[in-house]
Amino acid sequence: MTTENYSVQTLRDYLLGQLSEPDTERLDELSIVDDVCAERIRAVEFDLVDAFARGELRGEVLEHFRSRYLATPKGREAIRFAEALQSLDEKPGRGTSSEVGRGPATLVRETWRWRERLALAAAVVMLATASVWLVLDNRTLRGRVTSAESSRDELVRDRQRREAEARQAAEAAPPSDDRVSSPPTVAMLVLAPQLRSARQLPMVVLIDGAKELPVRLDLEPVDYPSYTASLVASSGDRELWRSDRLLARTIRGRQTIALRLPATVLSPQDYLIRVSGVPLRGASEIVGEYRFSVAR
Repeated sequence: MTTENYSVQTLRDYLLGQLSEPDTERLDELSIVDDVCAERIRAVEFDLVDAFARGELRGEVLEHFRSRYLATPKGREAIRFAEALQSLDEKPGRGTSSEVGRGPATLVRETWRWRERLALAAAVVMLATASVWLVLDNRTLRGRVTSAESSRDELVRDRQRREAEARQAAEAAPPSDDRVSSPPTVAMLVLAPQLRSARQLPMVVLIDGAKELPVRLDLEPVDYPSYTASLVASSGDRELWRSDRLLARTIRGRQTIALRLPATVLSPQDYLIRVSGVPLRGASEIVGEYRFSVAR
């Protein structure tokens, strides 16, 4: 059975809670599964609200309407719309030719549809605002990354300048007996991750007879149980040296790892140290690349 078998009065009784329980359950079901049924019930409901706004409801019908509609926020809102439109409909000169023949119930339906369009427009505006915010936030993050890279490059240049001054001072100092009798040593080379486009590389001069080059690598803010470091020449991809199970330690608030590169694998050219983090499970991941140049 569909709503076509129910009269307007029966639908009014359904909305006012005056139908028997079986009929009420049947119409509840139809209002959900049958779009035509739902539309017809809404039309009767609009007319019922419109009649209340015009003061046409009397007796028990009025009491039932008040108990059903004045008890819920949705019902009270529908009544306020109907009363507002009723007052507009009663004012002379407010109607247009396109509104002739349209009662308050029709205007209530159109107003509710307009409210739905406003809600959709508001959602679109919120989505657009969120998109703009994400773009601006991404631009801010890129600016911070650029600033951090510039600061890092400045530190690298300053370290290179100090190392060059130290080398010049050492070369200018007169030889002494202690220096001749002591075994040759090499100062530790401290490196930070560098961009591939860096034009100037840190340079280290190996003293004749040196057996190894101590290197300290400053890590990016990452945390792995252990690390692997491999050395390759910039002119090729062949691995010249490798060390596994390296542990990081903290020096002056920075995570670092220490290496000792055999001098026998180093010749005057550019090199790359590639560091990978090794998790407890899964594959290792490259966390930094360190470039430097060797001279003798």
